Amino acid sequence: MGAVCTICAHPERDAMDRAIVSGTSYRGVAAQWHVGREAVRRHAIRHLSAALAAVRTQAQDDRRASLLDRIETLIERGEAMFAAAAADGKASQALAVLKELRGLLELFGRATGELRNDTPTVVVNLATMPEYVAARTAIFDALRPYPEVRAVVSGRLHQLEAGDS
Repeated sequence: MGAVCTICAHPERDAMDRAIVSGTSYRGVAAQWHVGREAVRRHAIRHLSAALAAVRTQAQDDRRASLLDRIETLIERGEAMFAAAAADGKASQALAVLKELRGLLELFGRATGELRNDTPTVVVNLATMPEYVAARTAIFDALRPYPEVRAVVSGRLHQLEAGDS
């Protein structure tokens, strides 16, 4: 027979379940009731009642819907401001509103999942940067009186530069 879940057996289980459902992090629950974070995680996955899990999912959906509603409201206000500025012939104001609308539409797209963040990652080779080369040279110059330490540092830097963590 498996070990008893420490959270299920805890006298404050109901309070912990409510905290988990309300979105408190596993680390936060663990710290508040002096139990293990992994025990809280396992309990949340395996032992939260279906009803509590449904409440948790609904609360998350409500928060997400609330965010989307707020963004949509801002978009509607922005569109009204744009229409008013354009109708009044205020081109610079209309352009400023369009810029804000673009940002709101991007935010809305990311929040709904319609836009993914596919920003390319820029890789920089640190070993070729003059500042790094200068710092590395200074370190090795300072370690010249300590050949054993210099060899260890050199080996570790070569590992890091090769991509070995």
